[in-house]
Amino acid sequence: MGFLKSSDEILSVGEFSSRFKMLLATSIPELWIRGEVSGVKLYPSGHTYFSLKDENAVLSAVLFKNARRGVSVELKEGMKILAYGAISLYEARGSYQMIVKAIMPDGFGDLAMRFEELKKKLAKEGLFDAENKKKMPFLPRKIGIITSPAGAAVRDFISILRRRGWKGEIIVLPSRVQGAEAAMEIVSQIKKAESLDLDLLVLARGGGSLEDLWCFNEEIVARAVAACKIPTISAVGHEVDFSLCDFASDLRAETPSGAAEYISSEFNLALENFANLKNAVSEAVKNILVKAREKLESSQILFRASSPQNKLNNLSISLDETESRLRSLCLENIAEKKHSLSQIYAQFKGLSPLGTIAVLGEKVEACEKQLELLSVESVLSRGFAIALDGDGRIIKQTKAAPKDAAFTLKFNDGQIGVIQTCKARKP
Repeated sequence: MGFLKSSDEILSVGEFSSRFKMLLATSIPELWIRGEVSGVKLYPSGHTYFSLKDENAVLSAVLFKNARRGVSVELKEGMKILAYGAISLYEARGSYQMIVKAIMPDGFGDLAMRFEELKKKLAKEGLFDAENKKKMPFLPRKIGIITSPAGAAVRDFISILRRRGWKGEIIVLPSRVQGAEAAMEIVSQIKKAESLDLDLLVLARGGGSLEDLWCFNEEIVARAVAACKIPTISAVGHEVDFSLCDFASDLRAETPSGAAEYISSEFNLALENFANLKNAVSEAVKNILVKAREKLESSQILFRASSPQNKLNNLSISLDETESRLRSLCLENIAEKKHSLSQIYAQFKGLSPLGTIAVLGEKVEACEKQLELLSVESVLSRGFAIALDGDGRIIKQTKAAPKDAAFTLKFNDGQIGVIQTCKARKP
């Protein structure tokens, strides 16, 4: 196919839809559209679907649940309205639609035009310039709030501050917040607030239509807010509601509850920072005390080590150890001397005559014992007998024994006389 080049980019349907949706978001800003309501459908999810039409075209629109809370107009078939929002693409159907954020009856178009004209005028004068904005006070302790004392806005504001732990004084400056006389009352209370030594001033009101909120769009109110010497927070209507008071104040809060949350958040953050600082200081002091204690203990140890008493104790211990070593050396020396004397004594004892005499005496005793064993009495005691002649001489042989004469046999316990009666036999 000649009209398809290799360099051409081919998109899927989803890719094209995503790019077209991005193109819509970046090329067409949020805007107001006038039209007639038709086909209103409220779903269980809380979202409202409808169409805006005129004699030339039809535009699908959706009012999501979160935006619906800020819309006081009840949509009806055939109603002519002004709708504010952004144009977006619903990719599943490939159709574009308007995401509505605010609605007001078409009869209030003159008010919207007046709002824009007054906004441009005051902006040109520099009433809304950022350099003129006053800085929000750090931890405001005395807050004034200009609002209706009977409205839900003041109750929600005070309740949230108390619930979130904010501590301080709240002064309610009562004023009408709707109707022809409301603007003058608001200006009067702003002037009164400047004499009360306040840290912060809040202008608060719940949501409503453009007509309901118009007192906060009056030029005298916007100029009074911008000229106020006290830092101001504008907390008028809902998220989608804008007033000239919002632009003139030093800070805009989406709702009165949002203003209370902002103030209490700053307070809680300061408390948290204070707690962290307290813990850090406590930890630092603790570390200093620990180091000081360690240094003191080291000094005490050094002092004890160098004190006279400690020196005396060390000298006493050293003296005891020296005495013990001397005693050991003396005992060892005495033992060595005793050993040497023992050796010398043994040597002298070996050379002494007494030793020789003692040895000879032992030998004599041994000889005596042997002689005793060999004595006649010892032999006789063992059962032997001795033959004696008449002269008492020992007969040693049988031939020496008298033949006809008697001779004597001596036993251990006595002797007897015997006569040889037979001839001796050889053994």
